[in-house]
Amino acid sequence: MAKVRNNLILHGVSGMIGKQLVIRKQGGTYILSAAPDRAEGQEPTPKQKEHQEHFRKAVLYAKAAKGKPEYEPIAKARGVSTFNVATADFFHPPEILDIDISGYTGAAGETILITAVDDVKVTKVGVLIADDNNTLVEKGQAVVSPQDPHVWIYTTSAGAPAPSVKVLIDVADLAGQVTEQAKHT
Repeated sequence: MAKVRNNLILHGVSGMIGKQLVIRKQGGTYILSAAPDRAEGQEPTPKQKEHQEHFRKAVLYAKAAKGKPEYEPIAKARGVSTFNVATADFFHPPEILDIDISGYTGAAGETILITAVDDVKVTKVGVLIADDNNTLVEKGQAVVSPQDPHVWIYTTSAGAPAPSVKVLIDVADLAGQVTEQAKHT
């Protein structure tokens, strides 16, 4: 792999040349490498097909979402297009860092704190509380903390019929990717 800087011949060129060379731009540098070696007529493995389908969905999402204003400052800061930021966002689901149920004893009006992050933005945090028999106690949406955009606050509205419950959290990002995590009291 060769890195090409300020070259008049290759400036602005990207893609495959003669099925032998691949040129791509990474940041402000052009990367020149050998074309991937794939045997003629070889079918992709099921895992490769799955990844190709996931990538196809990411590209479709990015084409539709590249105008979203949330992507613009990130694209500028990274020196890439909003399309690239949207594609990357599709590939990186949000993360749940912590579910703090220390303020929850099963009564109405108590709080559950969820700390969640994403490479762009967490848009929704859902909370579901069920008893040990998987009977729904309550469900709803948490709201973002005014002090910290990574902390979401859920205030319970119903009392739990049993001392032990399961709290299921689902966190969604701008690309619609969802991460779930459960915690028991």
